[in-house]
Amino acid sequence: MTKFSPVLILSVPAGHEIDPQAWEALKQCAGDSYGAGVVLAAPAFLRAESPGLLGNWGNLKAEALRELGPLIDAAFFSLDWLETAM
Repeated sequence: MTKFSPVLILSVPAGHEIDPQAWEALKQCAGDSYGAGVVLAAPAFLRAESPGLLGNWGNLKAEALRELGPLIDAAFFSLDWLETAM
């Protein structure tokens, strides 16, 4: 039987962009800490709210979301504040 590595599935929030450095930091941490991959899915693909966790996370789902949550938040940014300032 094949054991599947855990995967963190994210979609870019509406009106946001990806910060490439923060995205790489997120992937590095997920891989180093949990042996997990991180993939980007179209919002229509995720029926549930992002993030989605697939595969064998064992008892580490809550811990992973606590640790990776700030990195997930940092990976996406919006320039809405700029429009308001103009």
